[in-house]
Amino acid sequence: MLGGNLNGSYFITSSELNNTGEKVDGRRINFQLQGKNGYFIREDLVVGLDVSILHQSTKRTAVGSEFEPSRETFMLAGPFIRYYLLNGVFGEFTALGGLHNFNDVNRKYKSLAGSVGVGYAHFINEKFSLEPVLSLRYFRKVDRDGRSYQEIGPMVGFGLQVYLLRKKSHVIKQGL
Repeated sequence: MLGGNLNGSYFITSSELNNTGEKVDGRRINFQLQGKNGYFIREDLVVGLDVSILHQSTKRTAVGSEFEPSRETFMLAGPFIRYYLLNGVFGEFTALGGLHNFNDVNRKYKSLAGSVGVGYAHFINEKFSLEPVLSLRYFRKVDRDGRSYQEIGPMVGFGLQVYLLRKKSHVIKQGL
């Protein structure tokens, strides 16, 4: 199995956890481009590697002031497991780790991400499937001083997968 997903999410945030103690409202947009390479170890079970680029854009405002927009990009990689049911529905678990923020040399983070999701493989022919995915995503970043930021929330995605081994894709498609 070879392919990828494009995922996105939008959060409205509100925090009083800062140095001044005043309320800070914000909006965060996440985009994640995932490349997935997997191998069927059983007829309906795929294990593979997920290599992702995560981009986050944040805009924050406080009473009477507005902060400079923040943009961060992370490179993440890790394993994924996907299990197919007979009707084309699948469940997936992904665990990712990364070390780099490309935008600002002074702000380096260690990052962890994970997701649990469900999707549907709609085969357009024997080898290609279009896949809408709904997942619950966790993300955490830690700076050099040990301070951390974390978020959890839903993410919606859409993917395209290519099934290189004809027999495996045929077995999944038969269930449809």
